[in-house]
Amino acid sequence: MFCRKRIDRKGVALFIVLASMATLSIFVGEITYTAQINQKLAYDRLDQVKAQALAKSGLRLALLRIKAYTELRKTVSSIAESAGASASAVNSVVPKAMIEKVWSEPVTIPFSGDLSALPGEMKDAIQKFRKDSGMEGKLYISIQAQSNKFNLNSILPQFAATPAPPAPKKGAPPPQSAAPSDGDKKPIAYDIDQARQSLSQQLKDTFQKKSESDEHFREDYRNFRMEDLVEEILGWGDLSYDSPREQVSSIPFKRAPFYHISELNYLPSMDDTIYEMLSQQFTAGIASYINVNTILEPVLKALVPQMTQEEIGKFFEFRDGKGETGAEDNKFKSSDDFFGYLKGKVQYFMGSETRITDLKNALVQRGVLISTEESHFLVHIEATVQQTKKTLEAMVSLLESPPGGTQKPGTPAPGQSNSTGNPTQSSQNPSEKSNIKITQLRFL
Repeated sequence: MFCRKRIDRKGVALFIVLASMATLSIFVGEITYTAQINQKLAYDRLDQVKAQALAKSGLRLALLRIKAYTELRKTVSSIAESAGASASAVNSVVPKAMIEKVWSEPVTIPFSGDLSALPGEMKDAIQKFRKDSGMEGKLYISIQAQSNKFNLNSILPQFAATPAPPAPKKGAPPPQSAAPSDGDKKPIAYDIDQARQSLSQQLKDTFQKKSESDEHFREDYRNFRMEDLVEEILGWGDLSYDSPREQVSSIPFKRAPFYHISELNYLPSMDDTIYEMLSQQFTAGIASYINVNTILEPVLKALVPQMTQEEIGKFFEFRDGKGETGAEDNKFKSSDDFFGYLKGKVQYFMGSETRITDLKNALVQRGVLISTEESHFLVHIEATVQQTKKTLEAMVSLLESPPGGTQKPGTPAPGQSNSTGNPTQSSQNPSEKSNIKITQLRFL
């Protein structure tokens, strides 16, 4: 009789159950992992939205600080004028450096520093704000002066600063119109050819001084043609200028005003070293005023090339309150104070009104005016929510003529009468249009 061998099938069911459970565990683990990833992405996206909204709120706070600065400046000037006080008397009570702290001091919100040195009421207010604000994340707001640099757009007539005629004194009779005679000199005005030539000369002088002081730079750039870079800058920013360098550029020239100084990197002749050198002297915006109270050494050298290195050092010692007088605040109160300092302290201008006048005329022809108040700001904001950070930068300009310079013709001050005889809106009028303009805004 034929016998079949019996096959032992014990344990098969257990193997099938274990295999099924392993497969199910992998499937559930995959679903859980995917859900966790999607949840993290959703929360990260929510944090990004919160950080972006927080950065925009920080910009509004920065604009509020700039507005408060302008209003405080107007109030102090108005009180001083009504009281008949001199600039020195006003400065002794309200130092210019103190007023500028309204916008210049970096701010962190919520404040996380040591509160022990603060008065009790202020300390309680800050602690209450921390508790009640419910603010998710933190803000860092920094406002930097930008009127301490040359404006690249000053090569364009619409961006040039033009001086206004001097305001008539109170009680003085109106000026009588007279027919111009042949011997009358033509008033100094903006000259686009002179502006281009001045820009070219400034770039060449900067390059020459860098070559003289840096041996490695001189060796690396001995064949560099500054004339080509000048042609590229003029061709990029000026629609009316036909630059031959556009033909060798891989990027078509913009042929419009500079939006940001970083646009220089698009030029064929530009590299990181040249850009770093020029970014210390130039900015891009709508303001063509140079604030001598915030000016830095590279810009001062280009503004007044006749000054020696020793005279430049003494200038900053005096302005920053470290000079012979030991005064706490030697900030210039007007452009005349600055030119007076040059006439009294700089050898080239000492006792020579003609050379001072030539310098003033050269600046007017270039479309640049001296100011003692800030009118162009770079707002830098960092908003952090959890692990997400958003960085916002904005260029902000004041459309009014800054004090220390002159008001543009045809722009009456608040409260004064316009050409129709009707008073303009006061700064206290809530319907008045703001004089603050955001010329650039970007998230980095």
